[in-house]
Amino acid sequence: MAKQYRVLRKVASVPFVAGSFATLDLPRDYDYEAIFMRINGSVTVSTGYTAVRAEAPTQLVQRAEVIADGKNNIFSAPFWFASNANYGRSLLQNGARVLTGPSAATAATYAVEGIGAIDLMTQDSVRPKDSNFRSSGLSLFQLRLTFGQTGDLFTGSGASAPSGTIYVDVFVQQLVEIADANGAVTTPIALKKVSFQEIALTSSNANQEVRLPAGNFIRSAVIRTDGAVTAGEPSTAVLNNLQLTAGVDVRMNLGGANLRAKNNADYGFIPSGYYIADVCSKGEAAINLTDLWDVTGAAEPKVIVDVNGSSTTKMQVVVTEYIMGA
Repeated sequence: MAKQYRVLRKVASVPFVAGSFATLDLPRDYDYEAIFMRINGSVTVSTGYTAVRAEAPTQLVQRAEVIADGKNNIFSAPFWFASNANYGRSLLQNGARVLTGPSAATAATYAVEGIGAIDLMTQDSVRPKDSNFRSSGLSLFQLRLTFGQTGDLFTGSGASAPSGTIYVDVFVQQLVEIADANGAVTTPIALKKVSFQEIALTSSNANQEVRLPAGNFIRSAVIRTDGAVTAGEPSTAVLNNLQLTAGVDVRMNLGGANLRAKNNADYGFIPSGYYIADVCSKGEAAINLTDLWDVTGAAEPKVIVDVNGSSTTKMQVVVTEYIMGA
């Protein structure tokens, strides 16, 4: 039987530069379980804003992407998905120190911190290592961070943008497989892939469609709605109903309030404006990859939502799918 052990190591501490991006080379050796990101530093407000945004400081990293061989994007999502919406780890529900935003919006210097995990393993499954990402043999493996603005942490507008000394620490958790006496090691059976899309909801629509990736196996669509009251702020006043469908195959059809009720029953506390449409969830019980939604033969799997729209309303959809091995 093959043996294994874990390695945790720091990759880099990346300085935050507003409105820019940073690309990091990740080690190409062992199997990846998770890539961790930690926003840390301080923000100085010179002229006051109206309020601190609910998800601060996630706005500092607008998107994180994990790219293999320069072309295969296996993770692409905003920082909030890796922190607030990381339901597989139940970070908020377990009382973790996930987000520390500025304590006020008045002129002062504030410490900020945000902890996010890009899980390539299926950490809440019966056998998490089934979707570990094998990095050996890659010619290139990178993490790309797209930065927002320091003013994105607040609502309202100050006379000048806040300044800050902020870093994003990146560290990784890997699994090392040691061959058995016959030279054999276990092989992951699935590749976990996360993708992201954003839609403007300029008007109300009882049948707003969002196409999902076809050809693989879908686990979940995490929905975040915002802007019903304050532009950019998450809101539960947008989503009325949600369906997961592929033709006559309807895997979920729930009102927004009922879906959030199920999320609370499955995971505990869920932030305002977040909806987790997960076809595998079983409360506290570990999930099985055999319960994934098979859309390998589906032409158009979709999320169909009934929404209240406005000029400032948006919906973001983060889809987790699995590509199964032969």
